[in-house]
Amino acid sequence: MTLVPSRLLPLSGNRSVLILCLLVVAFISACSRKVAPVKPGNVKVPPVQEKPEKEPAVEKKLDHSIGLLLPFELNTINLKNAKAKDIGKADLAIDFYQGFKLALDSLSKNGHNYKLQVFDTQDQETRVVNLARAASVIDNDLIIGPVFPNALSTFSEFTDPDPSKIIVYPLAASLPAKVENPNLLMLNNTIDQHGWKIADYITRTYHPDQVNIVLVNTKKTDDEKFSAPVRKYISGLSKGKFQITERPNAIGLQSYLNVSKNNLVIISSSDRVFLTPTIDKLYQLSRDNYRIEVFGHPNWLKATFLDGAKLQALKTKLSSSYFVDYKSPKVKHFIARYRDEYGFDPSEFAFKGFDTGYYFGRLLEKYGNNYARHLTEENYKGLHNDFRFSKDSKAGYSNDNLMLLTFRGLELQPVK
Repeated sequence: MTLVPSRLLPLSGNRSVLILCLLVVAFISACSRKVAPVKPGNVKVPPVQEKPEKEPAVEKKLDHSIGLLLPFELNTINLKNAKAKDIGKADLAIDFYQGFKLALDSLSKNGHNYKLQVFDTQDQETRVVNLARAASVIDNDLIIGPVFPNALSTFSEFTDPDPSKIIVYPLAASLPAKVENPNLLMLNNTIDQHGWKIADYITRTYHPDQVNIVLVNTKKTDDEKFSAPVRKYISGLSKGKFQITERPNAIGLQSYLNVSKNNLVIISSSDRVFLTPTIDKLYQLSRDNYRIEVFGHPNWLKATFLDGAKLQALKTKLSSSYFVDYKSPKVKHFIARYRDEYGFDPSEFAFKGFDTGYYFGRLLEKYGNNYARHLTEENYKGLHNDFRFSKDSKAGYSNDNLMLLTFRGLELQPVK
């Protein structure tokens, strides 16, 4: 059993051919596209009034312009002899775009109107600098992207902040160093937020006298990035009532477990060589009358080498900013529409693209150019995650919603 949520199998067909067609038709260069344009109707001239009328309402803007900056890397693809492997580099960008466009199409059916401009960042610094200075990019009401940390760092450096416009950082889970932009909105949760989620659950769910907390931390840089907030928030939220025993590995771990208490084992590593024997050891101890609950690193969600049966036996819990309930009517409807439009199942990035497009498209329609003032007020229940934003005066906006998943029936499900 692999550590991934249940997913539907892709439809048959040559996806590479479809992607190639999309590349040729839609992304040869930066493009400007209307989504469900509104046709002007007849304008009736009101009769002249002797008394002065009230001040006319401000005319509502018909087009909401959105700039979408994605790494299609068309500069590296030779369309004459491109192979599936070459085109595959654009999968992330294409899937996100297709989900995003489907969201705007949904809103357009209700009479909304959007001008979507798509730009290829090419995953090159010079290209990103040029885009950051281009009026066709910065004049949009909203900018989505770039998606990678280095590109975002470059883009922020060469873009003058406009308090009325937001730059959405849609996919990465970490900000590049030295980037402080009050207009930046981060959709994915940071590793610090993941640490807080674990700490919050532990301090709310358990009594300090009834648990034994063991933090397995190799002290490697990536592992410490997760361990540090877990350690800090458990101590802070409980005012020091919970004690943590920290170990660098699973060697001699049994001597640090307590037979009479519930052992909460937090593992900060996602390295396969380290993780596999550690989980095997804990699983064996759980069969020797030790009560063990494991809390893992969020990267475990992509660790297909892990045994789901053992993780379920260990009551494993993982924090996540991505979970799709394939039994949900809304999800089924989206998958059916996506299949009908593109011929195959949506990926993780297609779900994320749809939620991003729908939330911000609806926000633009509701508030026009004043949408930035309402980001912390407008929450959204999405297909892959919910959006609930808070603002920091220096770092910008962050999504405070984060899920905790556990195994039920060998499938990852939200903790109730």
